[in-house]
Amino acid sequence: MNETKEKSFQESLQALEQAAEKIGQPATSLEDSLKLFDQGIQESEYLNRILEEAEQKIEIYEAKEDGHESL
Repeated sequence: MNETKEKSFQESLQALEQAAEKIGQPATSLEDSLKLFDQGIQESEYLNRILEEAEQKIEIYEAKEDGHESL
């Protein structure tokens, strides 16, 4: 899902929430549920990458603030 990279964090989170909601609906077929599950995994991986990048930036910033610019 290449389009995930163009989404904002909020858009990707919303897509993940919608996929989870649709999977839980009785009218959703098994085939559709599996497709939604795969989409949800991709969204989750994308969200995790964004969070990891943000965490790294925060750690670097905090290290600079503490005078430890060796990171």
